[in-house]
Amino acid sequence: MLGRLRIPGAWMWSAWQADRGMAFNSYLFERDGGCVAIDPLPLDPPALEQIAGLGGVRAVVLTNRDHERDAQALRDRFGARVLAGKTEAPRFGIPIDATFDDRDEVFPGAIATALPFGKTPGEIALHLPGARAAIVGDALLGVPAGALSVLPSEKLENPARFALALRKLWALELETLLLCDGQPIFAAADAAIGALLEGLAGPSIHRINLDEIEYAVLRPEPFTCDDGEVGLLIGSRDIGYRLARIPPGKTYCPLHWHVRGEEFFYVVEGRPKIRMLGDTLECRPGDFIAFPTGETGTHQVLNDGAEPALVLLVGIEERAVGLEACFYPDSDKVGMWTPAGRLRMLRATPDLNYYEGELERPT
Repeated sequence: MLGRLRIPGAWMWSAWQADRGMAFNSYLFERDGGCVAIDPLPLDPPALEQIAGLGGVRAVVLTNRDHERDAQALRDRFGARVLAGKTEAPRFGIPIDATFDDRDEVFPGAIATALPFGKTPGEIALHLPGARAAIVGDALLGVPAGALSVLPSEKLENPARFALALRKLWALELETLLLCDGQPIFAAADAAIGALLEGLAGPSIHRINLDEIEYAVLRPEPFTCDDGEVGLLIGSRDIGYRLARIPPGKTYCPLHWHVRGEEFFYVVEGRPKIRMLGDTLECRPGDFIAFPTGETGTHQVLNDGAEPALVLLVGIEERAVGLEACFYPDSDKVGMWTPAGRLRMLRATPDLNYYEGELERPT
């Protein structure tokens, strides 16, 4: 039978593999319109009836070619569509109905994370940001229980590069790892990944070169800049640093200032401008610009030149300063972070009386 997980709407089932000395696991997520199954093992009739009661299976997601498992049976029983990563799709023994790329949303709340250089070229993990969790097929093994390991080097395409590719999971700051092979990790997954990587690659996991940064465009116009994570990939947790590649005519961030977290920028390439409350600074490569806390540190980086600008952004992470607030003068907003990292965006004005809304409450 399926076992319920602490992640809302998540289920798991397992089968012991005596020859491997570990359990194989599969996962099910309830979603509108039917459930999504991940790397599904065979199910007995009571479990199939249980799934039918949850709405059936509308999609099966396969993380790698060796985890096809019982996907065809779920397709036959529930009419489920089978999905796989675009690189891996041609390697399956059954038809794949749809493919996805790295960073695509595969199903609601689940983002694909490509993990190259392992046993298969197109293996993907599934990141569940809302649960601080990820589902991993063969890239990580939950062996021994409570820790992580990987397959023997001879089974990996490029062991050294694979170890560094696993930093993409490390950068997610996971609490939970739902492993398809071995014992899942339900707490402190971030530390477990770090310990594994230290053992696999030593100090090299804490180094990354400028030419190895992967960029993503995540912001609406006019803030559509290339954003490249740096710090989380190499183990930084209290100090954040990232690269912003700002095309001509674009702006990296709204005008803002922090209450507790200092920042500084370093100009790597180009001639961006830093808009502050009293002036706009024209910058050039090699410039360091400090942004103290409070209104004197108000800043916005923009590029109205003809060439792209590349800027390193460094700041203290919210969790390192505790409760943090950030003010946005142009839009009259305030953002507040709790120690758990949750962000609330509110209007900064009008100011409210301490008893606002309290005296009107029914007694």
